[in-house]
Amino acid sequence: MPEKSRPTLLVAADVFGATDDMRRFTASLTADAMVVSPHAAGRVFDDETQGYAAFIGSGGVAAYAERLARTLAARPAFDLAVGFSAGASALWLCLGDPDLRPRIATPKRAALYYGSRIRDAAHLRPCVATRLVFAEREASFDPVPLAATLRAAGLDATVIDGSAHGFMNPLSPGYDARLCARETARLAALLA
Repeated sequence: MPEKSRPTLLVAADVFGATDDMRRFTASLTADAMVVSPHAAGRVFDDETQGYAAFIGSGGVAAYAERLARTLAARPAFDLAVGFSAGASALWLCLGDPDLRPRIATPKRAALYYGSRIRDAAHLRPCVATRLVFAEREASFDPVPLAATLRAAGLDATVIDGSAHGFMNPLSPGYDARLCARETARLAALLA
């Protein structure tokens, strides 16, 4: 009997890029994973401010969404797409923007973590089941009303009490090992 193939995973990295920590995270999920970075040529940053400046300098969320759309158009659909911060915001555009969506191979489902720029396109509706997870503490906005608006529109949106932006990334000042482990287990269950 043929062996069951491993699930496929697309990860849209945050402004730190495709770091070693990100690769360890994807390896822990036991999936065939592809990590897409917002930065060209494999650049990574261990400083969030520098990573963010490079991200904005290369076109920000819109340019990242285009990069993800090209990646999604070039491959069969992934079982799960996961985005963190800038990656979550860019995936939100790919999955909901009527101009980008027709060009992509739609993943089966998505999980988007602390995508703060989702607030700029909250009117979009993703074409797949999407779990939106916001951090309680954000520097630039209050995620509670945004999550409530998205829930009122029928979406799965939650704010994790006591969390800070970046709680899944060991390089982020908001990192929380306990929350990261809990959410990693949730993602593993989605892939099972």
